[in-house]
Amino acid sequence: MQPDPRTNLSNQLALALSNRKVEPDTKREITITFRVSTAEKTRLEQRCNGVVQSDYIRARLFDYPLPQPKLTIPEVNRQTIYELKKIGNNLNQQTRAINEAVKIGSQPLTNNVKEYLQTIKELTALLKQTHASLSQPIPDED
Repeated sequence: MQPDPRTNLSNQLALALSNRKVEPDTKREITITFRVSTAEKTRLEQRCNGVVQSDYIRARLFDYPLPQPKLTIPEVNRQTIYELKKIGNNLNQQTRAINEAVKIGSQPLTNNVKEYLQTIKELTALLKQTHASLSQPIPDED
């Protein structure tokens, strides 16, 4: 049995949109502030190079691995990915409905039905390829 295309798309979307890793059980409730000179602030910004400042400082202070730079998916791609996900859901619903109808006997598995299911499978593959190409993040230039 093949994995649900919606789950696949959802997982790929979540991966593409995740900008940084945060320990799930680490709750940071305390705020620490400190002053720096203009030169120190400039130096910090240069060293962060796309990484969130608090994450960079925390990594340096506590010897954590440096986080990946913040990545951005262009807004037009996000909107397109959203629409692609809706199309994927519709394709999956159609496939599920056809398979259920064939299973209970209300729809014979004719050549036309087989061709339609094959077309849906091909469309789903194209959808995944398009999603993958649109999900390529670009470095954030803050």
